[in-house]
Parts: sequence; C-alpha cells; structure tokens
Amino acid sequence: MRRAALLLIALACAPSCSKAPPRPNLLLVTLDTTRVEALGCYTKRPGVTPRLDELARESLVFDRARSVAPLTLPAHSSIMTGLYPPRHLVRDNGLAPLPASARTAAEELADAGYQTAAFVSAAVLDHSWGIAQGFERFDDPPQAVAGGVHLEERDGRETTQHALDWLAQRRKDEPFFAWVHLFEPHAPYAPPPEFLAQAHGDAYLGEVAAADHEVGRILDALRASGALENTLVIVTADHGESLGQHGEPTHSIFCYEATIHVPLLVRLPGGKRAGERSGATVSLVDLMPTLLAAAGASPLTGLDGRDLFGAEAPADRSVYFESYCGWLNYAWSPICGAARGDEKYIWSGTEELYDLAGDRAEKTNLAGSRPADCAAWRARVAALVAGKPLVREHVEQADAAQRARVEQLGYAGAGEATLAIPAPLVSTGLPAPSERKPELAAYYAALEAEVAGKHDEAIAGLRALLAQNPRNYSAGDILGALLVAQGKHEEALKVLESLQLTGRERASTHLSLAQCCEALGRLDQARKHRERAAELQR
Repeated sequence: MRRAALLLIALACAPSCSKAPPRPNLLLVTLDTTRVEALGCYTKRPGVTPRLDELARESLVFDRARSVAPLTLPAHSSIMTGLYPPRHLVRDNGLAPLPASARTAAEELADAGYQTAAFVSAAVLDHSWGIAQGFERFDDPPQAVAGGVHLEERDGRETTQHALDWLAQRRKDEPFFAWVHLFEPHAPYAPPPEFLAQAHGDAYLGEVAAADHEVGRILDALRASGALENTLVIVTADHGESLGQHGEPTHSIFCYEATIHVPLLVRLPGGKRAGERSGATVSLVDLMPTLLAAAGASPLTGLDGRDLFGAEAPADRSVYFESYCGWLNYAWSPICGAARGDEKYIWSGTEELYDLAGDRAEKTNLAGSRPADCAAWRARVAALVAGKPLVREHVEQADAAQRARVEQLGYAGAGEATLAIPAPLVSTGLPAPSERKPELAAYYAALEAEVAGKHDEAIAGLRALLAQNPRNYSAGDILGALLVAQGKHEEALKVLESLQLTGRERASTHLSLAQCCEALGRLDQARKHRERAAELQR
C-alpha cells in the first residue's frame, strides 16, 4: 500500500517536476533607413551608436544581411511574411497594402499564445497598409493636422515610451512578441543637438545616434525587469541610405549596397553566441521563420526565408532584392537582382556584376567580361521568385487620407496601382535607372527648390524634365499641382492631360484635373475626374 501511495504521489507531481522552460519573449526593432556603416560594430568607429555596439557584443552579428527592397513597406512586408516582394505583392510605399491572404509572424505567434504588440513611427507603416495583421495592439502615429511635407513621422522618444508602457503593463504569465519601429534616420535629418554633437556634426549620423538611444531605453527596461535574459532580441534596418552614392541622395531607386546591405544583430536568450560574427548570406525574409522557430511554433511551408539557427544554409545560397520605384514613377526599367557572399548581380534591362570583396563601392561592373556568369545569375534570380504569389481577393487599397499621409513623407508612388507590374527580368524596353542619373538629380533639385519656396525655379526644372522625358509621371503630376496652385489652369490642364497617355493614373492627378476643370467652367469633366479619383482611392 505504501509503495502504491508513493507511486500515485509521484505521478501527480510529474507535470510540475518536469516543467518545460518558459518560451522566450521576442523583441524586433527595425531602424528605418540605417546604413551598415552607421553602426560602430560594423565600422570600428566608436561613439555614434554606443548602445547598439554594446548589444552587438552580446549578440551574433551578421555581416552579409540584405534587404529585399530600398523601401519601407515592401521590406517590412517581407520581414513579417518571410516572402519576397513578387510573392507578397507589396512593391512600393503607398501603392497597395499587404494582402489579407498573407500569413504574418504576428498572426502565427498570436495563435501560439504570444501577446503581440507593434509600435511604429511613420504613416508608411500605418495599420491601413495591412502590416498590422495579427497584432493585438498596433500603435501607429495619429493623423497630423494638414501642413507641409514630412509631417507623418512620430518622434522615436514617443514611440519608445508607448512600447515601454505596454511592456510594463503586459500580462506577465504569457510570452510576448513586440515590434518597435524607429524612423529617425529617414530624411530630413534634424537630430536633437545632443545627438548631432555625438555624431560630430553629421546630421544623418545624429539621427542614427538618436535611434540608438531609444534602443538602449528598451533594453534597459527589459534588463531592469529581469525579462531580457529570456528574450530573443533582433535589431535590423529595413534598408540603408545612399547619401549621394551612385547619384542618389536618399533611397528607393537603386539597389546598391548603400541601401540593400543592412545591419542585423541577434541577441539569443541567455547571451548564447555572444560576440560571434556570421558571414552567411542572409535576408530580411529570414526573420519571420527565425521568430517562429524560437517560439516553438509550427513552421510554415513555402517561405522564401529560412530559420537563421536551423539547418545550415547551402554554401551557394543567394538572396533576392528589387526596386520598382523607377518603373512606377519615372518610366524607367524596374530593377531586380541577387547576392551571394561577395558576389552581386543587378538586372535593369542592362546587367551589372560586382565582386564586393575588392569593390565595396560597386564601381567596377564586370558584366561585360563575364557573360556566362551573368546567365547563371539570371537563372538564380528567376528561381528565387518562382514561388506562388499571394492572392488579392479584391483590389485592396488604403483610403484617401492614408495615401495623403504617405505622400507627405515624400513617396511619389502613392496611389498608382493601375498598370500590370512586369515580372522580374522581363524586358520593358525602358532605360535603366543607372542611365538616368542626371534626370534623377534634376528631379531632386526641382523638389528642393519647391521646398525652399523657389516656386518658379521648381516649375522651370520640372518643365525641363518633362521635355526630356514626357513619361516622367512624378514630374508631371507635381508640375500640374504647382501650376494649379498658381492659378495657371489652362497650362496645368495640358500637362495633366498629357499624363493620361502614359497609361498610369493617380488620384492626385485627377483631383488636380478636377480643380482645373472647375476653374475653367467645365463642370461635367470636373465631376468625372473627382469620381475617378474616388475610385482610385477606394
């Protein structure tokens, strides 16, 4: 009897005696527009990013991580779905949201019992763009009062505070997945004085320093609460910033390393693998499967990404990237390509091939002397995007107010969704963006003139651009709006109507046309343009 009683007691105690270790918390921090070279842990330049450098010493640092696109919404869509842009269908900011058919990391983790919360700092990641799928709490910037450009950005200090408040109040008996997005390094660069001084007067690096400080606040709070030791921390960037390299002031057009190469720090629970560095070829699409694996959630099949800590990736693994911004806005060829180790291939109707080991600045194009290698790269790119794309059950578009918020951030493509987008590697007969650098420079100069209040100079610059490239939709759309603002309705009407011949449409163009027609007494035409604008905004 005694032995039987002891056995019963042992069986009753078994579940608590063999209790599984708690599942790790998951923290993802994405730094908008942050070059690899901005972090001291990549350049051995101390001082600008002390908190991220400290985190790097506790983390596994990836030296060859790449974005999928030099654009915020496409890149974050890949982070959340593990799919490349041709599959998740988000090809530009402000164009169309992530489809409802997407299965996101937040959705999977919520189903696995995780508390999920996101705190984002810019309208380009507003909940209306589909990226909020699966988050129990999605904290995005409130709509601002009407004003000039670049309004729809929330100070990182406020975003961080919202995240800290949530972390303090969360349910302590459940693991969490928290995503914090900091927009500071995005143009325009206007860091607080203390961070400008920390960056020795470099305004861009000063913004990175401000973001670094906010990351430190989050880590300090987790450490003080005792939660950090059981938290997987991932810090990365959606893309980098050109800062004038290759003739691009900021980002979105080109796919050179300045915008595609991104930092990636992964701090494992308990500090495992602290201080190690990896030269593996990895991509932002790898973060979603990595998060699911860390949580013990069932893996999804058919992803483009792979668990960073799973089975070893093939030594010849390549990762995909693209930019369709030039095609959507300036009537240039789309760009796509792939990288493997220090080899990199870019296709834009023309071909570029680089050996990054000795040419980090991508100044020597080897494509002309290595046609067989280029053919092999084309086959790799095609294989990388061969998976089945998501399905849009209907045309999913954000409303007019949300599109306007994205346009205020300076993204020209907002609202253009009427043309069939060509598949990667399909020739369009359009010029390569690399051949149109003078046009890009002239476009930016016109925008800068307008921001500076030099309206006549801006109009003259945009007219010259359209004379050179009548299919430059962005130049025509902005020129028409400026002429309307000056009351030059006949002239604006000619410019705006000529845009209809390009096969592209924007709600903003139809609204400007409606204003012209109303001013000229053509009320039936004005009504039709407003109706078409409403259709495009639905």
